[in-house]
Amino acid sequence: MLMCAAIGIFSALGCAPARVGSFDAYEKIPMNRVVPYPDQSEIEKRTHDIALIDRDAIGLSDAILAEPRAQVRRALAAIALDSRAAVVDRSLQTAPDRVSDPDYALATQFSTYRYASEWKPPFKFLWQSQEDVAQKQGTCTHRAEVEFEIQVIARGKNDRVVRTYALEHAVEQANKDVDSACTIAPVARAVMFENAVEDAMSCLTFPLGELLSPRGYVTGHRKERDGQGHIYRISLGAEHGIKPGEKLAVRREQRSTSPAGEEVRLESIIAGGVVTDQIKAQRSWIAIDPAKATTEILDGDLVRPVLSEGLLSSLSGPKCDRIVRER
Repeated sequence: MLMCAAIGIFSALGCAPARVGSFDAYEKIPMNRVVPYPDQSEIEKRTHDIALIDRDAIGLSDAILAEPRAQVRRALAAIALDSRAAVVDRSLQTAPDRVSDPDYALATQFSTYRYASEWKPPFKFLWQSQEDVAQKQGTCTHRAEVEFEIQVIARGKNDRVVRTYALEHAVEQANKDVDSACTIAPVARAVMFENAVEDAMSCLTFPLGELLSPRGYVTGHRKERDGQGHIYRISLGAEHGIKPGEKLAVRREQRSTSPAGEEVRLESIIAGGVVTDQIKAQRSWIAIDPAKATTEILDGDLVRPVLSEGLLSSLSGPKCDRIVRER
C-alpha cells in the first residue's frame, strides 16, 4: 500500500515518500497523449545550460558597477545551481568544455545605482536657545538605491525574451550625528549597496528558480490492483536531483502563436505529486491521486519540482512584491 498515494495540487506539504514495493501489485493503465507530443530532443533535454551576461548601463560607469554586477552574477549562478541548471559561461560564446549553446542567457542591466543622505536637525524646545540646539545630535538618514532588470532570453535560431524581471530596492540607515553633511565611511556605503542587491536577488530566487528547474514528462501510469493508489512514471531521476518525498507538479503546456509568428508556450499546474521510493538515474515514479487533478493527466504532460517560496513568505524578509515586477 502507498503511504502517501493521494495528494491534491497544493496539499502535498510534509508528505512522506510513497512506498511502492513490487510493481507486480500494480496494473498498467493506458494513457491518452498530449498533442503535440514532445519530440525526443525535448524529452532528453531535462536540465538547462545558461549564460550570464552584463549589458551597458546608460549614464553609469563600469567602474561603479563592477562589484554589483559581480554580486548579481554570483547570485544568478547560485540560483541556477539550486535549480539544477548549469552556468555554461559568462558570455554568449560556447564554453570550451561544452558542445552545445546555452538554453538561456540571463542578461543584467542596471539603470539606477544612487546614494543620498538627508540630515534632520534635532527638535528645539521653546526654552532652548539656538546655541543649545547646535550641541545636540540630529538624524542622518542614508539611502542606497538600486534598480536593474534581468532578462531571460531563450537561445535558438531566433533569440526570444521569455521573462523580464524588474528589480527596484533601497536600503536606509539612520544615524545620530551633529554633522549636517552626513558623512559616512565608504565601506559603510558599500555595505548598504551590497544589502540592497542581496535583498533584491533573494526575491528572485523563487520565480527564476522555478523557471530554470528541471523539466520532465509523464511517460506511464499504474494503479494498485487491490488498492486505490496511482503512480506515474516520469522522465526525471536521480541524475536530475530527484529525491524520495520531493514534491512535483504536473503541468499542462499550451502552445500558441504570437502576432509576430513566434511560438508561445504557457504552463498551468493540473496536479501535484510526491516522489516514491522508486528512483532510477533517468526516471522515477510519483504518487498522484488523479481524482484531485484539475483535468486528465496525459502521456507527455510536463513535470517540474515544486520549489519553496522561502523569503517570499517570511515575515522578516524583504517585501518581495514591492521589489520584483515581471514585465
